Amino acid sequence: MAASLTLHPIIPPPSLQKPLSKTTSTRKNSPIKTHPSLLHVDNCNSMSQLKQIHAHMIRTGLFSNVYAASRIVAFCALEDTGSLPYARIVFDQIPDPTKFIYNSIIRGYTNRDLPREAVLFYREVIVGGLSPDNFTFPSLFRACADLDEGKQLHCHVVKFGFASDVYVQNTLMNMYSNRGCLTSAKWVFDKMSERTVVSWATMIAAYTNWDRSSEALSLFHRMQFGNVRPNEVTLVNVLTACARARNLDMAKKIHEYMMENQMGFHLVVVTALVDAYCKTGCVFLARKLFDEMPERNLFSWNIIIKGYVEDSDYKEALVFFQEMQAKGVKPDKVTMTSLLLACSHLGALELGKWLHAYINKENIEVDVALGTALVDMYAKCGCIESASRVFYEMPQRDVMSWTSMIGGLAMCGHAEKALDLFSEMQSSGVNPDAVTFVGVLAACSHAGLVDKGCSYFRSMSCVYNIEPTIEHYGCMVDLLGRAGQIERAEEFIKKMPMKPDYFVLGGLLGACRIHGNLEVAERAAKKLLDLDPTNGGAYVLLSNIYGSVQKWDEVKRTRELMAERNIKKPPGCSLIEVHGIVHEFVMGDKSHPQSDEIYLMLEDMIHCLKVAGYMPNKSEVLIDMDEEEKENALCRHSEKLAISYGLISTCPGLTLRVVKNLRVCSDCHFAMKLISKVYNREIIVRDRNRFHHFKDGSCSCRDFWVILLQLRK
Repeated sequence: MAASLTLHPIIPPPSLQKPLSKTTSTRKNSPIKTHPSLLHVDNCNSMSQLKQIHAHMIRTGLFSNVYAASRIVAFCALEDTGSLPYARIVFDQIPDPTKFIYNSIIRGYTNRDLPREAVLFYREVIVGGLSPDNFTFPSLFRACADLDEGKQLHCHVVKFGFASDVYVQNTLMNMYSNRGCLTSAKWVFDKMSERTVVSWATMIAAYTNWDRSSEALSLFHRMQFGNVRPNEVTLVNVLTACARARNLDMAKKIHEYMMENQMGFHLVVVTALVDAYCKTGCVFLARKLFDEMPERNLFSWNIIIKGYVEDSDYKEALVFFQEMQAKGVKPDKVTMTSLLLACSHLGALELGKWLHAYINKENIEVDVALGTALVDMYAKCGCIESASRVFYEMPQRDVMSWTSMIGGLAMCGHAEKALDLFSEMQSSGVNPDAVTFVGVLAACSHAGLVDKGCSYFRSMSCVYNIEPTIEHYGCMVDLLGRAGQIERAEEFIKKMPMKPDYFVLGGLLGACRIHGNLEVAERAAKKLLDLDPTNGGAYVLLSNIYGSVQKWDEVKRTRELMAERNIKKPPGCSLIEVHGIVHEFVMGDKSHPQSDEIYLMLEDMIHCLKVAGYMPNKSEVLIDMDEEEKENALCRHSEKLAISYGLISTCPGLTLRVVKNLRVCSDCHFAMKLISKVYNREIIVRDRNRFHHFKDGSCSCRDFWVILLQLRK
């Protein structure tokens, strides 16, 4: 579960939007400004030094000058080493404080995240008869507690005559957007008689923050038509909108503009462009731009690593992490979250454990996002005990944390524990969301708990006010189909409030294969191919169903149709991690450097299994070929190759972990059970649907779906 890593639209800080107001009416050539005591204030770096300077100014009478007094207050209020309580004491000693002086104190409170103190001080100033200026309100807008208080401050803006001040209007727009009223922000923008580049950037950022990226991009077009030249902040905001809207064309246009105007060396802008390319699916362009960057910071590395993870190129993400370490860049919790997600998909437990140890060693804060990523990694690597330990050690857990743990228990075959945890989640006061119910329904499906699954499905809308999505309907079809209730599943699809998608129809078609229901399978396949004629999965499933009942002419016709339409079958692929390196195998693979050793081990392994009672299940080979060829095809399945490599590469007794992109066939399932017993190895296989934990000749799935496969024979 990836942590949030987005470039947030940038609102220019007040100090960058316009120079500070005049500090005093003292003339520029006044000797006060060059007084030695004030020069000492410039070089002051602690409150103890400041107090000595202050005492000296009192003794010499310099403090009676309002400009000199303002310098003392400004240091105390605005410098990191200052003291706001001391600034207040000094303020009370000034008989006629300027607006700059009390503005400094308001800014000081806001900068130190003391918003209530800022507003209360403002009220005190107003009650004391002092009036604000246009530099008072920007800090107060940042400090207001809610929309009502913001509206009151807006009334003060009008009352004191600053309603048309562009600087105030810019910060007012930002306040309305941040306090939940985009309509008011737009109203302020539309009423502006003069708009600066900051005005446009602020409104574009507001639209982007409200996930109205298309309107943000439209506003940028208006800005261009108005001949307003964008600055770096505007470009960052527009690129953030491009990323969220997945608008690649606009991102490329911004890139061209940057090159034409020599803005390609600004780190924040280039990083925003890298992020936009990653989010729009053009990781190769992001990589090219990243390689050309004259400088990179941690945020840049995090963007490109997460980009590869989101593009499912997990190995490349890990390569970038190694390069990042070689450059001496220290990762943070965002980096770790992305890398743990990569480990989750690869099933790379050893690397995931190393990352966990690194997090502890470097004292990286384990917040909710990182803790959830650790839970997810351990669960998806089949190490459910470690996932549970991390889960219960988390100081805080949100709905995603609970959902990850529930889904992990379901995948690992602990359906009852998953449902118990769901009850515990409710008792803790955390409300489930739509994703939580996907895990709950999956748990029911894996354990064949049809009645419970139907009950949970009904409770979504009537108890939790969660409208089921097509994914939940797909889970229900899978639940009914696995349990052999094919006709009920088909009827359920007919009553869906939306059109079925590939997930729903594919679930029905897969159930038809398990139970040998050719009639429903043909209807489901027709609907699936009408929905997407290029989807190879439907052809393969239908071909397999025909093959399972020895209808070889239909198998041939389906395969010829695939060839005619140039539709490829997704190849079976298995991954195994050995000594922190992930090795990939496909059926009949001989590309591995140790291929000869692997096949020798495979031959020995099959011989030992046959002695132990293994008979290849040739019905799994759904192509019309002779018996010897069928047996050879079964022996060269990718998971058997991965296990063979694991046996020759690891010490006796060590657990082997395999990740497969497709469902494990019944022949491999039976073989894995025997391997775990003959070689005294625990074997954990994560296929497309669930975990299979093989130990001492048994599997954690209790042969549930394999038994269903036998029912059709």
